[in-house]
Amino acid sequence: MRNSRAFTLLEVLVVLAIIGGMMALATFSSNDRQAQDQTEQFARQLMALFTAARQEAVFQNLDLGFAMDEQALKVLSYQDINSQEYTANKSREELDRLAKNPWQAYSGPIRADVDAPDDVHIALKVEGQSVDFADLLDGDDGPKPALLFLSSDEYTSYEITLTHEQDTRFAVVIKGDGFSEPLLLTERFDG
Repeated sequence: MRNSRAFTLLEVLVVLAIIGGMMALATFSSNDRQAQDQTEQFARQLMALFTAARQEAVFQNLDLGFAMDEQALKVLSYQDINSQEYTANKSREELDRLAKNPWQAYSGPIRADVDAPDDVHIALKVEGQSVDFADLLDGDDGPKPALLFLSSDEYTSYEITLTHEQDTRFAVVIKGDGFSEPLLLTERFDG
């Protein structure tokens, strides 16, 4: 006589329930990580843009700036109204606008406009002070820079904090001291 043992229906259901629970945790963990991955990827994109702007400013002898709000950045270049290079062939209206705001839209090889992913929000501190984004991009006289990258290879000391609407347990921070390469940090919060 052979002793053969088969699985009971209850044992099969318990195993399936365990596997289902593990798959749910893996999916939850994967979705949980997506928000952080998306935010970190945008942070790396910003760091690459800032590095390109810094190099462009030095090599082309330009002063560049970034106007921004919670969702977008725009690259600007300083146009000196006293320079023949910038004022040649300009109308009186264009010269008046340039006198009010010498920061004009950048037209060069680096990407001039960058939008954050829909759920990612930008906060900025310049030299330790929070920046109010009101009127930086939509002012009556045109966009104004919050960050400067100068031809002397100096830049504004800043701290950009990126947060994600769908996960408030982390923030991605980019810190630049004005001289050296910026740092990228991911801060995790309990909760």
